[in-house]
Amino acid sequence: MDADHEEQEAYGLADIIKHLAANKVARPTRESGVEQLSAFLKTDEEISELDMLKIWKGLYYTMWMTDRPKVQQAMANRLASLLLDCSLQVNTTRFLNAFWATITRDWRSIDVLRIDKYYLLIRRYVSVMFEKLIESDWNSTLLIQFNEILIRYPLNPKDTSIADGIRYHMIDIYIDELERTLSEHSIPQPAPMAVLLKPFENLVLTALSKVVRKRAFDEVLMDKRLSRSGYISPITQVQRKAKDGKPVTLYELHDHSSLFVKQHKRSKTD
Repeated sequence: MDADHEEQEAYGLADIIKHLAANKVARPTRESGVEQLSAFLKTDEEISELDMLKIWKGLYYTMWMTDRPKVQQAMANRLASLLLDCSLQVNTTRFLNAFWATITRDWRSIDVLRIDKYYLLIRRYVSVMFEKLIESDWNSTLLIQFNEILIRYPLNPKDTSIADGIRYHMIDIYIDELERTLSEHSIPQPAPMAVLLKPFENLVLTALSKVVRKRAFDEVLMDKRLSRSGYISPITQVQRKAKDGKPVTLYELHDHSSLFVKQHKRSKTD
């Protein structure tokens, strides 16, 4: 075992967090903290939810203190790759949960000069989420957990403390990043589109904002690229049945009632 590895192993989680939050004049210390964290995540040591939030407080600050576009891009890529470093599934979900909890909590405090690098960080995290799912061969448990995190934080339909700017950004990038990630990987089985899009179906049906509902429907669920995969939104299916005068089951009406009822009322007044 070489000296560098021994030195890296000597650092505990508290030391790593301290290094991540180092002040601006200590950029090498922060970057060293990221590498130490990467090594830690690759171990079989479970990390608590509280410690994950502490880690992400440090990583958020690391991104905050990163200047210049090329350096910011490199840091966003490196921070996103940490999700791929998680060897335990419990650490994977806790790490992702802490990322979104931190981003949605602190979003309104990001100034206009820094906002673009956090938009980039979100884009990178959406991409590595798909990479992690591909790596797991679309593990159903992991996919459900990822969806729950998305619905809890960036695609939460009703929490007004979460800025709509995050929801709009997710609407803008989700299909782009999914398409790009799928094109870059050899996939043994098709992506489970119906499951991957459930957070957006939920957003369309239950979001408080009419603009969010409309954009999620028009720009995500109705994206023409999805039709090539055979995906048809269940909301669209209910709409088509109603429009054609075909019977709609109580189950379908219950699942899609908010959108269906509004459209039904509107058609009566037209």
